[in-house]
Amino acid sequence: MKKILFLFFAASALLFAACGSDEKDDTPANTKEGKWEPTTLELIKVITLYNLEYPHSETCPKDYLEFKANNSSIFYRHETGDCKITEYQNAFVQTGNNVQLNVLGNQISGTIVSQTETSMVIESEVTAYIPIIKTQFPDYEKFIPVLEGGTVKLTFVKI
Repeated sequence: MKKILFLFFAASALLFAACGSDEKDDTPANTKEGKWEPTTLELIKVITLYNLEYPHSETCPKDYLEFKANNSSIFYRHETGDCKITEYQNAFVQTGNNVQLNVLGNQISGTIVSQTETSMVIESEVTAYIPIIKTQFPDYEKFIPVLEGGTVKLTFVKI
């Protein structure tokens, strides 16, 4: 009887998995004007290996990405120590759901994988983040070989 129940549940699981939609939503994400704060970096290789807070300068206002009405964008980075603001122009260039990010002066290609009115997640290959990992998270540099072939999910929230 246990074998019959197991086979029933296994067949049911296969049936539901097979009935899922194969249609992909290619509708581009609609990035809203305003200020968006980077909050987390999730390092993934099959499973989440690390979930790190974005490296805001501790004693300064938080960094943010601002989308302007003319479809331009600027990333504002508050430097450690004196909180001087460095502006990165063309910080977010979007084509459909594909984006080019200027993160701390590094060009990163990614894809918007989820977006709501108040949050956005951009996924990129981890190799694009290696210069940032080396400068912002030097303790994690030794793990770079483990991360190769993985991805990074960068989360923003609207402020």
